[in-house]
Amino acid sequence: MEFEELVAELSSDPEVVQAKWFGKPCINVSGKAFVVKFGRDLAFKLTGDDHANALSVEGAKLFDPRGKGKPFKEWVQIPVAQASAWVEYAEAAKKFVVSQAK
Repeated sequence: MEFEELVAELSSDPEVVQAKWFGKPCINVSGKAFVVKFGRDLAFKLTGDDHANALSVEGAKLFDPRGKGKPFKEWVQIPVAQASAWVEYAEAAKKFVVSQAK
């Protein structure tokens, strides 16, 4: 799966749009980023069990876009080699971000 395919998969919700976040392509819901493209990988804003499960995906790691050892605590980067997991974590990230907006 490619980033653009994921955008298409999620865009049935009119609140979901492709945008930019710190200059990187991202997917927003209600104006808040929940998926960001980083190289060929994607990073997802997650919490709780979803965050822990995402970190257990082979090759996944905390998202550190600056590469300075200061990862964003709620974000998990999942490599392109594990793209089959992207839809699952995108849906979880969307749900989390929507719940924060309430």
